[in-house]
Amino acid sequence: MLARLTSRCDNLRARRPAPRPGAAWLAAAITAIAACVSGCQTTADIDLRQEILKLREQVKERDGQIALQQGTIDELHRQLAVARSISEEDLKRVFFPERIQIDRLSGGFDTDGKPGDEGVTVYIQPIDRRGDVIKVPGDVTIQLYDLAAPAGRNLIGEYKLSVDQVAELWHGKLMTQHFRIKCPWPGKPPENPEVTIRVTFVDYLTKRVLTAQSTCKVTLPPR
Repeated sequence: MLARLTSRCDNLRARRPAPRPGAAWLAAAITAIAACVSGCQTTADIDLRQEILKLREQVKERDGQIALQQGTIDELHRQLAVARSISEEDLKRVFFPERIQIDRLSGGFDTDGKPGDEGVTVYIQPIDRRGDVIKVPGDVTIQLYDLAAPAGRNLIGEYKLSVDQVAELWHGKLMTQHFRIKCPWPGKPPENPEVTIRVTFVDYLTKRVLTAQSTCKVTLPPR
């Protein structure tokens, strides 16, 4: 019986399949692929983190811009609320300009001693309801025109001054009561000696927009 069992064991050993020669290679390949996949995931993670940081910086910058814009909007709302809170009765008790005029002193100026003016000096006077010249804050825009020039070349120059800039240009000694604003030629002098001056004044308190227009003569350089 022992011999029979021994013989059967030998037969079973003979039937057992031999190890495949490619098994080791397959295991090595799987290990290599796993390492590669792991490396790819690591690179992808780095790229993703960089993209997230970039987006966060963009969001931070956008938040800053929104905050700045909101500050501007809040200031405009404040000014509007102040303007709306002024009633007609209040306006009767305060001094504010109802019109502006361009003083006849306005004209060309020459500082270099050479033939020809270098620009125009504009004298602006805010006038109240009683006809008196008053010093009031406001924004000023001045446009100079050569209306005799060909179409498309009429505008000589445009000059914008804030309320703070205008405040420094007031002259109120003796008989002088006006804002004096120098407007140098932005490029070449005009083609004709008559210059049209247009002034827009925005009163700081009432937000009223006042305009005036006049003409003056300038001296042109010899051609």
